[in-house]
Amino acid sequence: MEKIYFDYCASAPLHPGVSQVLVETSRNVFANPSSVHETGLEASQLVEDCRQKIADLLNVNMEEVIFTSGATESNNLALFGVCRAMQKKTSKPVHVITSHIEHPSVYNCCQQLEQEGIEVTYIPVDSNGIVDVSDIERAIKDNTALISIMHINNETGAIQPVHEIGTMLKNKREDIYFHVDGVQGLGKADLHLDHIDLYTLSGHKIGGPKGVGALIIKNKVDIVPLFYGGNQEFGLRSGTLNVPSIAALAEAIKIAVLEIEERKRQLNSLHFLLRSKLLTIPNIFINSPQASKCAPHILNFSFPGIPSAVTISILGKQGIIASSQSACASKGDKISRVLMAATNDSDIASSSVRISIHEEVTRPEMEYLISSIVKMSDFTASKGKMLTLL
Repeated sequence: MEKIYFDYCASAPLHPGVSQVLVETSRNVFANPSSVHETGLEASQLVEDCRQKIADLLNVNMEEVIFTSGATESNNLALFGVCRAMQKKTSKPVHVITSHIEHPSVYNCCQQLEQEGIEVTYIPVDSNGIVDVSDIERAIKDNTALISIMHINNETGAIQPVHEIGTMLKNKREDIYFHVDGVQGLGKADLHLDHIDLYTLSGHKIGGPKGVGALIIKNKVDIVPLFYGGNQEFGLRSGTLNVPSIAALAEAIKIAVLEIEERKRQLNSLHFLLRSKLLTIPNIFINSPQASKCAPHILNFSFPGIPSAVTISILGKQGIIASSQSACASKGDKISRVLMAATNDSDIASSSVRISIHEEVTRPEMEYLISSIVKMSDFTASKGKMLTLL
């Protein structure tokens, strides 16, 4: 049976143009960019060219682009790097503000920071899974050093008001750094980094390779590295640079930024088709917010009373690859922390399914997904009937 992939939030395929850059660079630029001989200098120059390319695309300064191994490292560097730098300046505990719906690479960092004596405030979300800027403003204290809020929620697609948060901080407390996890937003939703101090991005979510990402760190940010060595990346990220992956990342970002309008048009069309059909099925609950507040590539729904694993297994038997949570959370958490924060309903949270799409998804594939979901809805009246299908 041919498989149809609907888990693009977890990972997307290499874009053909990116693949070409990756292969050619792997073959031709293999020297260590820290070496001082001619071949090493050529590799180093390519890295700097890629850094400038990304900076121009994101409208930041070249030296503000720091290459990492991916989003998890970038988020760790943002949170631990800032908090440790700020903690050195004061005898009082540093204060961080985040939300209950962050990706595990932010949420679990904050949990660990609390173990290290950092004070963390977790902002609630409304029924749409969206934070309220006024709640964040009220949570600010004299010792607040960092606010970390994602752009697009990776489970529900809820668009967070990061522009409004950044503007509020600009007017209220410019000394507080604002970190945005932009992994699911780049190339899918408009965003300017004017009032954002740290911005995380990942290669393999936008058609680039795995194992490479970046953290945009504005020049004003006081930050220390996570680990030490050869002082690469302006002393903030030691280790031999992965030149082919960096070149591929730069190409993937270029495509994502320059083709965003066409991608949004394609994704919005598919999203509307799926959402409009799901709304006609009485025993389905849509967890994603209304379309105007939702990213076009994500739609989350529940068959209340039917565990996520059961629904995903049945879809899988029909050749449909879907998920329930982020890949980083699904192996450890049996119930969605994100949906519990938004709904406070364990039945909804434990029965959720995430469909995440890509510009490669065709209308016939989406229609097949819809027909499969409609067939499943006939069995949701009885859990026993559903389980017999496994």
